Amino acid sequence: MGKGTRGSSLPGFLPMLLFKRILALGKDDTPPDRRLGRRYCISPRFPLKAVIHVVGRDQFGHPLGTADGAGRDWTGRLINISSSGARLQVPPAICAQVGDPCSLKLDLEGHQLELPGRIAHLIERRDSNVYGLKLEAISPAVQENFAELIELIAIGATFKPARATEPLDAHYLVEQYAGEPDARIDVWRHTSSRGVAAFEFRLGDFRVRGYEGHKQLEFLPATETANPAPLPPEHTAEIHRLFHWVVPNLPTSVPADVRAFMQVYAA
Repeated sequence: MGKGTRGSSLPGFLPMLLFKRILALGKDDTPPDRRLGRRYCISPRFPLKAVIHVVGRDQFGHPLGTADGAGRDWTGRLINISSSGARLQVPPAICAQVGDPCSLKLDLEGHQLELPGRIAHLIERRDSNVYGLKLEAISPAVQENFAELIELIAIGATFKPARATEPLDAHYLVEQYAGEPDARIDVWRHTSSRGVAAFEFRLGDFRVRGYEGHKQLEFLPATETANPAPLPPEHTAEIHRLFHWVVPNLPTSVPADVRAFMQVYAA
């Protein structure tokens, strides 16, 4: 916990065209504005770094700004986020107040966003504070990139059981989990040990498979044929990046052994 660097302008978030196309596929029945307005939990394992830039105050309520009044960066832990706000756990030394202007800086492995806002509410704890931020006055260009980030977070955060564990044949059991937008995880377990044998992650027009004892993922088109053509390398690189980001944000509704099995391939 402590102070970071001064605020600065940050580049756009997701410039990859294929990644944008992936996020546009497989829409569910939830209207986009309602889906983006929902608040999604952020797992501590998700590699999204959050910094709040704010002037802050001392124990007497006096501003703690720098000589030019610009304030400081403070690293926090992002608890949840929506298109209009976020909750952030921060060091108690900030001592900002409700109504203070701030900005939320997000960094997902080098892809960065800076979002202006205000502190809408706070919860004081013994060792930290939790700030509720209301985001406002976001430029259209930044809003587009921010919407992509929300979509990415939603893919992992919304998975829940869709099919109970049931026999597939004499050797395997199968279970299924569904998320937004129209994402799916199928899991195969050994009948004898109940251990995970394989999984298939499906989103839009692609599938990603991982098998016990195999170190490499298998990338397949969504259309199931007898001999599917492999996806081109330039596509699999971005699909693997998406998979790498989604898996750490899977919720506890997906069993721990499934999450651990998939994380080996997401690293």
